Amino acid sequence: MTRGPRESTWLVLSRCLAIIRRVQRGPATWRDLVQAVRQEVGEEAYGAASGKALHRRVVNDLARIRERLGVEIRYSRQEKGYVIYSLWTPLLDLPDEDLRTIAWLGRVFDEESPYHDEVHALLERLTFYLGPQRAPAVHRYRRGLEMDLRQRDQDRISPEVMFRLERAVAEKRWVEFDYLSPRHPDRVPRRHRVAPIRVYFDASRGHYYLYGWCRSVSGPEGTREHREHRYYRIGRIQRLRVLPDLVPPMLPRGRSYPVIYELAPEIARMGVTRHPEITVHQVEQREDGSAIVRGETDNLFWAVQRLLQYGPLCRVLGGPELLAEMRRVVEEMSRLYLEPATDDLPHNCGDVFGVK
Repeated sequence: MTRGPRESTWLVLSRCLAIIRRVQRGPATWRDLVQAVRQEVGEEAYGAASGKALHRRVVNDLARIRERLGVEIRYSRQEKGYVIYSLWTPLLDLPDEDLRTIAWLGRVFDEESPYHDEVHALLERLTFYLGPQRAPAVHRYRRGLEMDLRQRDQDRISPEVMFRLERAVAEKRWVEFDYLSPRHPDRVPRRHRVAPIRVYFDASRGHYYLYGWCRSVSGPEGTREHREHRYYRIGRIQRLRVLPDLVPPMLPRGRSYPVIYELAPEIARMGVTRHPEITVHQVEQREDGSAIVRGETDNLFWAVQRLLQYGPLCRVLGGPELLAEMRRVVEEMSRLYLEPATDDLPHNCGDVFGVK
């Protein structure tokens, strides 16, 4: 069998760099890769190869990129194209000032910021391209900012817990931890098994939270399957352990609850605010400026807390679970304020509100 003429090293390298730049732009089929190579390198990049021979040459270039350049590109069924799977060689380097800026942007663009998802997707790509040598610097700067912000938070958060949570989110690994929730009067922590999704600071509440998918909870009542999305105050997390198990690419969908509420004209005339706890599907704007908002939530507690911020300018109309929870909360609040006033305050005022 005769072999064709040996390709120049520069031609092979040019093809490999063109492929890397194309997948940095987004998922690509092998034909997209060929098109990008020919546009950037020229028609001579793969010569007259076509069909299976052309596909084989692209696969050989992907092997060279992995073995020689330290960039692993794989086909993703979920993304329906080739993507950068892992890096041994960084594709980007930046001065420390830029790394501090990346960390700062990640803290400033919180859940309620416009373009939050787009900004964080960009920052995650930049951090990923920095590679394993420089990416940890971004996390160090981010923790430094968290320490500054944490002075506004009365919770005492272990730096080790924060570090492990960030690692688990980055590596997509399950975690287990003890969680001390005020809903349990026995004050016994429950052991939670969670797929962490994100760690963030909520400026409106002044606390750090973990948002994740809870598989099970173990406590005095035994172990129960929950299979739902939950918010955890990080200051109440103890004995956290990162597990070797990887979180699946697609988590099962937890239970969701329909949400329907009415906003008064004073609130809705200039538009309806989107809240991270409520996914809005439809907004019906009325002639008087009021609005009917329809959507869903995966957490009734936080949905109620958000809507209570509107006071009497918001009325929950449904779904049944949200309406029942809002009525319960409002009825308990009304009992506090409609009972006959007394000058004899309890020794511990917190007992009135169930705070121990």
